[in-house]
Amino acid sequence: MTTRGKSINLFLMDGDVARRMKCNLANWTGAAYKIPRTELDKCKECDDLKQSGVYFLSGTSDETGKGFSCTM
Repeated sequence: MTTRGKSINLFLMDGDVARRMKCNLANWTGAAYKIPRTELDKCKECDDLKQSGVYFLSGTSDETGKGFSCTM
C-alpha cells in the first residue's frame, strides 16, 4: 500500500507565526486553530469559532509558572 502525501494550508491570521493561525488539510472539511491565550479576546467575533468543536487550551499558569493543558 502506497502512502500519499497531504497538503496543509496555514493562514497566519495576524501575519505572525507566533500569533493566531488557522490550519486546513486538503480534502477535509474541518479546520484547526492555534490561538494563544492572550489573543482570545480578538476571536469573540469570529463566526468560525462559534461552532461546535474540540478545543485544546494550553499555556502557562500565571500563579505557578508551570505549563498546563485541557480539552473542552
